[in-house]
Amino acid sequence: MNWTHVLMAAYAGAAITIVTGLMRKKGWLSKGSAAVLVAVFIALWNFIDIRYLQAQKNAQTAEARFDAMVQQVPTWQLMAEHEPKLFSELRNQVVVLMKAGASEQKIIDTIQPRFSALQMQRMPLASDQLVVAETRVLADQTVEMQKISDNACFRFHYPEVKGGVNPVALNSRETLKRRLDTDYAMLQSTYGPDKHTITPQEEKQAQADLEPIVRQLYSKYGQDVQLLSHPDQASGKEKVVCDMMLEILHGVQALPQERAAGLYRSLMLEASRS
Repeated sequence: MNWTHVLMAAYAGAAITIVTGLMRKKGWLSKGSAAVLVAVFIALWNFIDIRYLQAQKNAQTAEARFDAMVQQVPTWQLMAEHEPKLFSELRNQVVVLMKAGASEQKIIDTIQPRFSALQMQRMPLASDQLVVAETRVLADQTVEMQKISDNACFRFHYPEVKGGVNPVALNSRETLKRRLDTDYAMLQSTYGPDKHTITPQEEKQAQADLEPIVRQLYSKYGQDVQLLSHPDQASGKEKVVCDMMLEILHGVQALPQERAAGLYRSLMLEASRS
């Protein structure tokens, strides 16, 4: 199994986080629903390969298999260095589940909230440039998916509804590499001396910049905007959902870099508080 494939499958989470942030800020989505919609962060999906690892390393213990996986994923290594408590807790959880013969999905469901929380906590500390880079590469992934089909695009953003897709097969190598590099650089930068500090002025500007994006969505799509928080009801309207995803991302990107980053950070913070 391709490690890049399982890693890339998680990156739609940023888009859904934006959507839930928008919905929560306007009171259109409950806290419980937002928690369900927020997708997971880098490396979570590597556990899909547990079966592969077990087939290749039957002689090894669960601990050894986990540690072997960590060596292949820089983000896990970064977590081990900068978030040792979280890393240790996740390692212990996963090892226990592996020894018990838990399914891959059970392992994913168990640790998913921890990865989501880490992503949303760290993103606001990244530089303007890296935050905006996140939105750009996600938009490029979405465009490439939609060129394949609206259904592929929808499944990319909402794998829990119809099942996911293989980004390695549908995204270009250049886009995949940018995705991996951008996410790792973003996370790594938040542990350095130059991490960003959000000011009251930035928060106020983000609120002002959010309003026209929300108004534009409702002006153009009407009640179909609700499909962003109810994707299970979007059958036959996959194109509409993907178009709205892109409009949200493009609305953020249309702002000057500092304000675009401020708005994206605000949405991440809102999702993390839900």
